Amino acid sequence: MSTIDITRDQAAAELDEVAARLRLDNSALLRVVARAHKAGMRQRAIEQHLDVSQATVHRLLRQSAENPRVLEPTPAEIIDQRTAGQISTDQMMEQLLGWNFTFGTVPKADGVATDAYEPGSWDDVERAFYRGQLTEDELGQLMDKNKDGLERAARSA
Repeated sequence: MSTIDITRDQAAAELDEVAARLRLDNSALLRVVARAHKAGMRQRAIEQHLDVSQATVHRLLRQSAENPRVLEPTPAEIIDQRTAGQISTDQMMEQLLGWNFTFGTVPKADGVATDAYEPGSWDDVERAFYRGQLTEDELGQLMDKNKDGLERAARSA
């Protein structure tokens, strides 16, 4: 059997791991560019260190300036770290069980619900579950821990 012969399940697991690493690397890139810029490095110098175009550096800086929250850690990153093999399941669950989750809301205008949705950090958990990154047991533990917040979010929907 050649090294390219794998089962579909093995291929799916490899794809999930690489996708998680890509998301983590993209977050790390965004953060390091923002830190370098804040430390006084010019875009040209950052570009040379990363071997990317100045347009890429500019886009990353604009992205972090327009939405500084993208520089903060997220539950999705913690889950991706486990998927990428960087942390254990126990470490992931310890961090997620200690997370202060926010829950998505539907904004209201003049007391009427709009057709918009403002996501919360709990959406990362749901997305990860549907991607197959969390088991039913892991989701159940997180739901039990966040029962009150989930109930409040359901009532306000």
